[in-house]
Order: sequence, then C-alpha cells, then structure tokens
Amino acid sequence: MMTIGTPGVGRSIKYLLIATLAVYVIQIIPWFRQALIAWFALIPIPAFTQGQIWRFFSYMFLHDPDSPLHILFNMLMLWMFGVEIEQIWGARRFTLFYLICGAGSGLFSFFSLFNPMASITPVIGASGAVLGVLTIYAWYFPHRQVLLFFILPVNIRLVVIGYAIISLSGAFASRGIISHITHLGGIIVALIYIKLHPMISEWYHNIVTGIKQRQYRRKKAAEQARERFFEQKVDPILEKISKQGMGSLTMQERKILKDAARYDRYRLKKGRIIPLDPFR
Repeated sequence: MMTIGTPGVGRSIKYLLIATLAVYVIQIIPWFRQALIAWFALIPIPAFTQGQIWRFFSYMFLHDPDSPLHILFNMLMLWMFGVEIEQIWGARRFTLFYLICGAGSGLFSFFSLFNPMASITPVIGASGAVLGVLTIYAWYFPHRQVLLFFILPVNIRLVVIGYAIISLSGAFASRGIISHITHLGGIIVALIYIKLHPMISEWYHNIVTGIKQRQYRRKKAAEQARERFFEQKVDPILEKISKQGMGSLTMQERKILKDAARYDRYRLKKGRIIPLDPFR
C-alpha cells in the first residue's frame, strides 16, 4: 500500500509547484486572465500552423482559475507520484522528463485540427505531464496500490490503464477531444520514454565519450608538439646560453624564448631552471 505524502520534496518538484502556483495566482487577477490564455494556452491552430511552439510548454503551467480543484488535483498527483521518481532520477532528469511529457502530450492535439470546434479551443493544465509521471511511477513500482477516492485500494497499473481507457473513449465520444487526447498523449509519451531512454542514454554517452576522447587526443598531440619544439629549438638555445651567455643570442632566438615563456610548466626542463623571466 502506498503511503500518501512522501515527506521529502525534491528541488525539481518544489520549483514546478512554485512556478505553477505562481502562474495560477496571476491567472486569478481579472486583468491578466484572458491575456494569459490568449498567448500561452495550447490553441492548436496557432501552435501548429503559425509556429508558436512555446505554447507546447507554457500551457502546462496554466489552469482553470474558476476551478481550484483542477490545479489542486494536478499538483497533488505531481507531489504524490513525482517525489520518489525525482529521488531515483535526480532533479535535472525529472524536470526534463516533465517538460518533454507535457510538450509531447500537447503534440497529440494535432488531431484536433480535423475538428473545427476543437482546433480553436484552448488547452490548459498539467494533466498530460502528470499522467506521464503516474505512468513512470507504475513502471517503477508495479505492485503498489493507491486508494481510489481515498477509500478503495487499487493497483497502480490498473489506475494507469483506467486513465488510458477513459481518455481514449473520451477522445472519440466527447466534443472536448483536445483534453482527452492530451491526457492519453501523456501516457503514450511516458511509455515511449521508457522504451527509448536506455538507447538515447547510450547514444548520448557514446557521443560525450567520443568528444572527450577527441579532446584528449588533441591536447596530447599539442603537448607532444610543444615537447618537440623545446627539444628542437629551446634546448639548443639553453645550451648556447650556458656556454656563451645571454649576449650571444640572436633576435630570433630571443623570440623563441619569449614564446616559450608562455608555458610555465616548461620553466623546469630536465631538472634545470629555464631563465625565461627576463624575457616576459
């Protein structure tokens, strides 16, 4: 049985809660309400046909100002199921997933373009992202139970399946197709993430490792080139100084020493102090 209310709230969830609640407070102010919806809600036509891609991220921070239960339920779900996932993943990965899941679920509103009414209906709310978090939670803890309506214990996987069925049927049966299709999209995006993340992580690791190896090889080659420079150019000059003194150096030889003075680690060469300070 799942214990409702995990005591520790991670950095990512804390900031997501603060950001969402702060936007909601602004939404309550009558002067800002319509402007926020007009510019930041996910309205399919401007989002897909006019390149307003920010809407795929901003809409998840907006909620219905006339229905406090909308934001309360979403934030409660984020807290209940997100805390342990953030503890496993870390704040950065959890935040990235939350944003990807919210934006990815928003992409499913593309299907609303074929519905004249739905194509101009604003979509708001973090439900798609939150259902993605719920899906990940069910994947990590498939045998956990939650209290449905705080009364009936139900397996977490059945909860996800139930949401998927309701969303799928609602997308076809209801005029509010966008909301249902984005909810279903959150679950689908989370399942895709589960499938692809190991492959993407390996691909990313290989790229980073390759970059580091190339950087190391370039650095090593540069060090070897400088070593050869000292062996071929500087050492003979030092030998000349030891035999004939500083006054015997030509302008070209003095320039070589000035160039060598840029590398402090070459002030010691084969146990001898290179007298480069006068040429700095």
